[in-house]
Amino acid sequence: MRPFEPLVPGRVGIYDCGPTVYSYQHIGNLYRYIVADVVRRSFEYAGYAVTQVMNITDVGHLFDDADQGLDKMETAAKREGRDPAAIARHYTDVFMADRATLNVLPPQVMPLATAHVPEMVAAVERLVASGHAYVAGDGVYFDVSTFPGYGNRLNPGALDERQAGARVEVNEHKRHPNDFALWRSAKPGDLQQWDSPWGRGNPGWHIECSVMSMRYLGETFDIHSGGEDHLFPHHECEIAQSESLTGKPFVRYWMHTYFLSVDGGSMHKSKGNVYLLSDFAAHGCEPLAFRLLGLGVGYRKSLDFTWRALQDAQRRLDRWRSAIGRTWQALEGRTGAVAAADPVRGAFLASIADDFNTPRALAQAEAALDLLNAPDEPTRARGLALLFDMDRVLGLSLRDSAEVTVLLADEERRLLAEREAARAAKDFARSDALRAELERIGIRVKDTKDGQRWERVPRAGEGA
Repeated sequence: MRPFEPLVPGRVGIYDCGPTVYSYQHIGNLYRYIVADVVRRSFEYAGYAVTQVMNITDVGHLFDDADQGLDKMETAAKREGRDPAAIARHYTDVFMADRATLNVLPPQVMPLATAHVPEMVAAVERLVASGHAYVAGDGVYFDVSTFPGYGNRLNPGALDERQAGARVEVNEHKRHPNDFALWRSAKPGDLQQWDSPWGRGNPGWHIECSVMSMRYLGETFDIHSGGEDHLFPHHECEIAQSESLTGKPFVRYWMHTYFLSVDGGSMHKSKGNVYLLSDFAAHGCEPLAFRLLGLGVGYRKSLDFTWRALQDAQRRLDRWRSAIGRTWQALEGRTGAVAAADPVRGAFLASIADDFNTPRALAQAEAALDLLNAPDEPTRARGLALLFDMDRVLGLSLRDSAEVTVLLADEERRLLAEREAARAAKDFARSDALRAELERIGIRVKDTKDGQRWERVPRAGEGA
């Protein structure tokens, strides 16, 4: 690791490899965007102005990241009997809705690959003209022999390891097995194809990200993120073609999130363990519990998903909300401000500045939570203020959940006041009757040394 130094002081440009929108995004895909969101929020928390770009791949991505085979978008279009554009719109909408339930901020720029095909064609033309690419019988390929170090920039020696004993499908059109497609000639029945100097066809997956990232962030930018599966070939191909186009360094810092595993193993349809956010409700959990679960593991380690782990995260989130809600009520929404020199805030900032160490950051949030048990009001107010401040990075909607606890209807407020008066008058029969009535309408009352406290619960007959 090395200290972060932005290209432009005070500003950060981030490109996140976006999804191929041919189906629903499972929780492994979504976890990667939680990580990307924490990165953006951390820089903003530290005072940087962030421009975050995330593409939408709606053409060009073949299964197994290959140069030949089935295009994911066309496969989905034929499967569902709709055109690729309709498929892309539908699954993009679902994906963005899932992101929103996880409190993942929308990127400032979200380009579609299909909207940038002319720019991709122009980039390929330049690579051909400079000798870095060649026209073949089935499209245009990047010649990896023209880019020293191809395949080993992000993981030195890895290309040699991959090649040892590997079975490489022979493509008679390629000069070298590792040459990769920049443009593919259209095949009969292709649903997505455009004009180009090499005939009708469609772009390769790798050229899309190079063109869109440089279009919105410049020829060199700060951070490029993706999953560990993007290390090779996708990101190595991006580096080769981008730096061949510009003669400049492409990306200053790369981030790769480790895979999510399930019950200690891989996620696969054949195992029946490819889970969606919509599966959580049946287990009594919500999407923000998954976010909290993900925060407990640094992005350089694999997150092992189990239903028990998610339920533990849900209980932890419920515990936080309950403590925050009680304190918010007792203080009537007073939190004060967080001092710049507050040691808990300083430790939190140091945690996220240390390669986005969210497990350590959560420990500081727990320290702030402990302050809510203090006997004096100023310390409890400090704890609330710290938690709400930290939530700018954690993204758990802690203030929103606290504010919901005090949004009382007139009837609810009247019954609570009447019960408090009955209790003060030692009319315990009336107090108990009002307690039962409040619980029936979804308000559970608890008597404490500091007075009457309440929390929202499912209404009678609604279930948990």
